[in-house]
Amino acid sequence: MFDDSRGHCAQINPRLLSSDEDPTSFRVVLLVHDECRIRATVFSSDTWEWLVLPWVDVPASSGDDERWIQHECGMQANGFLYWVYEDQRYLVSLDTATMEFCVTELPHCLRDSTFDIGKAKDGATCIVYSDQLNVGVLMHTRDDDGVEKWVLDRVVPLDRELERVLRVGLDDDTVLNHLVADHSDLSVLAVQDGYVYLCSIPSVHHDPQTSCWFLSLCLETMRLERLFRRTFDNAVHPYIMAWPPSLVGNYGGFALQDAQSLK
Repeated sequence: MFDDSRGHCAQINPRLLSSDEDPTSFRVVLLVHDECRIRATVFSSDTWEWLVLPWVDVPASSGDDERWIQHECGMQANGFLYWVYEDQRYLVSLDTATMEFCVTELPHCLRDSTFDIGKAKDGATCIVYSDQLNVGVLMHTRDDDGVEKWVLDRVVPLDRELERVLRVGLDDDTVLNHLVADHSDLSVLAVQDGYVYLCSIPSVHHDPQTSCWFLSLCLETMRLERLFRRTFDNAVHPYIMAWPPSLVGNYGGFALQDAQSLK
């Protein structure tokens, strides 16, 4: 992976590419970078071999850090893998069908924000970011010359929505006002199938006495829903899974044939 590298090199956390058609088939993608280039190394479960792709020149980072691509932040949507520069100035994308890289400059509104890339309900690729209690949505487009761009679609304040969801189960306005005042920011955790998963950030970080709420936001209606309150202080990532068979109900005395006889 590091052959012919220039200066300091680093490897970024591997990414898994699974196949919807054949769940037993998968690929693992490793991104490595030196001082000014990137390259991908791909493992295929079909061949059990690694393919090392050529180095690709990319724009220079404005930071002094030798690890100039975020290592803990990896995003995926519509057949593309994404990585972000540490200075959040550029976005690296890899087309998993052609294994070709593309680097696009990110809008200034993302420079100091948390954001994630995912799919809207119509399948379009979008970036959702947070700015204090506001949430913005950018859509992926191409101009007439084929240049990729991220265009701001909307910015929506969620302070009233946050107040509404925190009010659920609370009759004491004093407690409610305290809860709202304690949450000065929202952090984007993930964007999946038209929903944004958020975390409310207390004004006093890592304070076990201050509630941290995990929330979901529908991109179509921009309606916020409260999921659960933090009982730990660690990284989280939403995962959508099927109902466990034991909860579906089609077993034992609840099997379909027994249900028919009960009628």
